[in-house]
Amino acid sequence: MTRKLLLFVLLLALSCPFVKGQSRLIWSVNDGWKYLPNGADFAQRPKADDSKWETVDLPHTWNAKDPFDDDETSRRGISWYRKKIMLDSRFKNKKLYLNFEGVGQVADVYVNGVFAGQHKGGYTAFTFDVTHLVKLSDKPTENLIALQVNNAQNDFLPPLSIGYASYGGIYRDVWLVAASKLHFDLLDHGSKGVYISTPAVSASSASVKIKSTIVNDAETEQKFQIQHIIYNAQNKEIASVLKQIAVGAGQSIKNELDVPEIKNPKLWSPDHPNLYHVKSIIRQGTLVIDEIDNPLGFRWFSFSPNEGFSLNGQKLVLRGTNRHQDFKDKGDALTAEDHYRDMKLIKEMGCNFLRLAHYPQAPEVLQLADKMGLLIWEEIPLVNYMNPVPEFFSNSRNMIKEMIRQNYNHPSVIVWGSMNEVLLWSEKAERIQVQDNMKYINKLKKYAVKLDSTVRAEDPLRTSTMAMHMSDDYDKFKLSDVPGLASYNIYNGWYSGKPEEFKPIIDAKHKANPMQVLFISEYGAESDNQVNTERPVRFDFTGQYQRIFHEAYIMQMRQMPYLAGTAIWNQFDFSQPNVGGVSNNMNQKGMVTWDRKPKDVYYLYKANWNPQPMVYIASRDWQTRAGLKNATSTIVVYSNLDEVVLTLNGKQVGTKKPDALHKCVWTIQLQSGENKIAASGSNTQQDVTDNFTVNYRIYDENLSAGPFREIAVNVGSDVQYIDGSNHIWIEDRPYKSGSFGHIGGTPAMLNIKTVKKNTADNPLYYSYQDGIKGYRFDVADGTYELELSFIESDKIQKTERVFDVLVNGDRLISDLDLSGDCGFGVALRKKFIITAADNKGINVSFNAKAGKTTLSGIRLRAVN
Repeated sequence: MTRKLLLFVLLLALSCPFVKGQSRLIWSVNDGWKYLPNGADFAQRPKADDSKWETVDLPHTWNAKDPFDDDETSRRGISWYRKKIMLDSRFKNKKLYLNFEGVGQVADVYVNGVFAGQHKGGYTAFTFDVTHLVKLSDKPTENLIALQVNNAQNDFLPPLSIGYASYGGIYRDVWLVAASKLHFDLLDHGSKGVYISTPAVSASSASVKIKSTIVNDAETEQKFQIQHIIYNAQNKEIASVLKQIAVGAGQSIKNELDVPEIKNPKLWSPDHPNLYHVKSIIRQGTLVIDEIDNPLGFRWFSFSPNEGFSLNGQKLVLRGTNRHQDFKDKGDALTAEDHYRDMKLIKEMGCNFLRLAHYPQAPEVLQLADKMGLLIWEEIPLVNYMNPVPEFFSNSRNMIKEMIRQNYNHPSVIVWGSMNEVLLWSEKAERIQVQDNMKYINKLKKYAVKLDSTVRAEDPLRTSTMAMHMSDDYDKFKLSDVPGLASYNIYNGWYSGKPEEFKPIIDAKHKANPMQVLFISEYGAESDNQVNTERPVRFDFTGQYQRIFHEAYIMQMRQMPYLAGTAIWNQFDFSQPNVGGVSNNMNQKGMVTWDRKPKDVYYLYKANWNPQPMVYIASRDWQTRAGLKNATSTIVVYSNLDEVVLTLNGKQVGTKKPDALHKCVWTIQLQSGENKIAASGSNTQQDVTDNFTVNYRIYDENLSAGPFREIAVNVGSDVQYIDGSNHIWIEDRPYKSGSFGHIGGTPAMLNIKTVKKNTADNPLYYSYQDGIKGYRFDVADGTYELELSFIESDKIQKTERVFDVLVNGDRLISDLDLSGDCGFGVALRKKFIITAADNKGINVSFNAKAGKTTLSGIRLRAVN
């Protein structure tokens, strides 16, 4: 039954009178909330006027867009939500609870103006008993739910330092739960109060142990039966256990029951995610007093320092990825449909493993992982930095308990994470290379051990882990020995070094720590499909380099059998405020864009990880390109078939067998305009074809050979950039007589953390020529529009960089001071009408008066 159908059934039930013995009901309260984007006095009171507040439906966040504008801040603070619900006498003699699946990040909940409770932490669910706060009568009676939500930085609440946006709001579902006074515990850290484990599983048999807590809120002792029934995928009962229990008035009782042995269970695995489910029932005579349902899967697994990971007695290479939950223009306020789309993209790429980074995610995600067959690592948001004080530790430990107890019953979960890269920052909240404060390190390690021990105590049948960056300090201070799984985030070939360094570095770790189970929890390189090149290099943000990076890692991983598994960083581009690169405020290491369009690199993994027959022309990220006549273009095809045939404009180019990376490469010449490319292959079952059209714009390097219209150059870069108006800014080049190009200068890129302002053409300003002397166009005589693009690349004082710009000896700009006139990282675009005469073309000169000259882009257009 889908969640929408479940909701319909529950709402239908709520519209009808209760019948004797009717069990738990759940009512969605997502629609029609009033929202105030700031703090307000006494907004929790019923008489407060919310008529002018905005009306919103849940899920909702107030930070969907503001982290991504030119202001390098986003609103982190207080907002208010209010909703009125109608309740009547049907709810008498019931216990009423409000369940919130996720509120970012501190929630103070009020009902009818009275404080119901506070929850700290933006990524786990919580439940409050509101029975004593609601008003009931024979007629529908208005009841007010009010929340003060605060996503401000909190020094005692993870996360402290994060590389992603901190979204505020009620961004997951909210439910009103009506239960009998005798019920399974709803107040155990947001869980269902029933915990199912499979202590012993084999292909021939499985044991099932079920723990639960039953609460009696009635005024008298209650005698009842508790029953757990196991159903298979066809909803056929296969086993059950029953027990008579009594619990005193106002008391609760814990119990643990063993289900009779399950014979020949259908095992759960990524290829065959066989799911059972367990119905837990409280009965009094023939009446069902309370009833809940939980998933069940039979599998066993192990980690080995030398053999990696095994599932159900067989080695399984964990081929995984990471997921952030945010989405363009929605923030993290995603619907069930959004979660389904994401999980489907992950599974279809060929993954069998998913790390939920860096926080617990929506219930739908775990449910889909169970059904689709994705093994899960889930973690709390203790990221980069720890405040080693008791309150911070207490909040972190509580998050672990909430995470594990809420998701304990999902067979997909195999790993719980307690922290990520905690040695990246110092005790002074500053990013550092080496930790040297032993007092801080000792406190941090003490808490790391305690948090890992909490994971192990809560769930001894799964594995604990922490993710570590490539610092020797983790080994030096023995932090890497704390978790059951030592996981490393490695970026050689992106932030530094070369991709080929990956295997030697991890091999050395394995040799130095032969008893550690090693997992690669992050690796990746960024790409933006606005920029492309035939000559990719590190940090150019092209899809071409991103694919080179991942191809190198894939080949090396195949030679490292001791690895337990790997997880790409990241499946989807995601928000990362206050960083630059080609774009702003984004981390673009995704296999898929922020708005969920697969990049070419996605199909590299699909060809290697998903056995379903496929052919893909890896040029979708570069559909419109420019080049010289007779220049060659590289066409890459990924396919898991035996042979691939490539055709160009109906003519066969050739047939190739894919290499070890399931890759074929052709070098072809494109014609001006549309070029229809097709790649096809077949196996014994079917023919597979991929079709793609490239729009190719030819330019002549001899600018006076024919009618000149326009040329735009991405100065300082070997990358083409296509802007929002579909103009192509071609690669830069040194000047050659009769053509165009720069004179002097050194190609450079902005610091990756530089956020560019005052422009929609962010990629154009990422590169520049530092110390440029001139730019020359050998065009025919005539009138032209000249456009120059600048940005201050360094945090310098005004007057430290000052220069003039001249065209054919005439001064167009005097004393240009980018820092003083615009400021650091602020784009400046200047346009001029100029004339070429006496067959001298256009000669743009840059004369330094202080510091170095700079230029980011240049465009010349003929004026008719």
